[in-house]
Amino acid sequence: MALCQVILVVDQTSRVVVLRKVPFQKTDVDVPVVTTWSLVDMADVDGHGQVNVIFEADAYEDHWFEVDRVQDGFSHTIFSGLGYFL
Repeated sequence: MALCQVILVVDQTSRVVVLRKVPFQKTDVDVPVVTTWSLVDMADVDGHGQVNVIFEADAYEDHWFEVDRVQDGFSHTIFSGLGYFL
């Protein structure tokens, strides 16, 4: 399997901020050696009046959530955890 991924946000001034990226690469279909992310929601998770981006991270037999704050053109991970296994 070959894949690549880019998740980004565009603010009101059309500034693009890349939140997650996976360069184009080949990986095993049954046992992938790459982490991918899915957008779960956008919400004010810390009560600071700013919308945060919530992701689900997925790696082989490992899954967890991450929350990013986008501020001044940069992305900062403010939470990573609550892992679970399938």
